[in-house]
Amino acid sequence: MNRLIIINAALILTISTPGSAETGKAPDPTAVERGLALFESNCQQCHQAEGVGENIPLGIRSPGFIPAMPLNENSHAWHHGDEQLLQTIRHGNKRMPAFDKVLSEPQMRDLVAYTKSLWSPRILACQGPKHMSCM
Repeated sequence: MNRLIIINAALILTISTPGSAETGKAPDPTAVERGLALFESNCQQCHQAEGVGENIPLGIRSPGFIPAMPLNENSHAWHHGDEQLLQTIRHGNKRMPAFDKVLSEPQMRDLVAYTKSLWSPRILACQGPKHMSCM
């Protein structure tokens, strides 16, 4: 009985999450639009317009400075699945702050949707674990 309740709850959460898409699948345009607004107010300062990342030459960087990576297909963001991207947004990394206390789960999913909108269909199809075999 408990197992059935857990499975049903997981299915409801998966189906009802607005804007989420599977790894390698195109995001919902409405989620992309919401994600763009969130990106502009929370991420663009470091990742730059259209997710091109910071391009600071080594010679003028402070020692130990880690530039914000591109989110477009010029870097490796697309090598990660949707859940991995969500984990990075949620918990941050060496330089990036955690957003788990700032953004809701649906908002973080909208940011993933916006990020995926920066990729070509070919790159999107190779997202996540497939990136090693389809390039």
